[in-house]
Amino acid sequence: MEHILSMNKRYGVDVGYHDSSLDTLNNEGRVGKLGIDKTYSLDKVIKLAYDIKANIIIKAGKNAKWYLKKNNLENIEKDIEKQKWRDTSRVTMWIIEWE
Repeated sequence: MEHILSMNKRYGVDVGYHDSSLDTLNNEGRVGKLGIDKTYSLDKVIKLAYDIKANIIIKAGKNAKWYLKKNNLENIEKDIEKQKWRDTSRVTMWIIEWE
């Protein structure tokens, strides 16, 4: 947490779709194609995100797995708007700005 400048939590929004998720280093915690074990704590997922410089953390899906994504913070609102066509009501997204 010492490398975080800011962190914002948003409900019911997502950026990207299936192909936008990133893989962790050495496939740590990987479940399925690009999901991360749902039993991991947010702190542990933040450490995984820092390792690959992912700035978006998502908790979503029918099994409520974690997902890591990278997005330009300047375009985040546009990218959220692009996903309005699908049901994102059960998605929680953390937007992180790293130092």
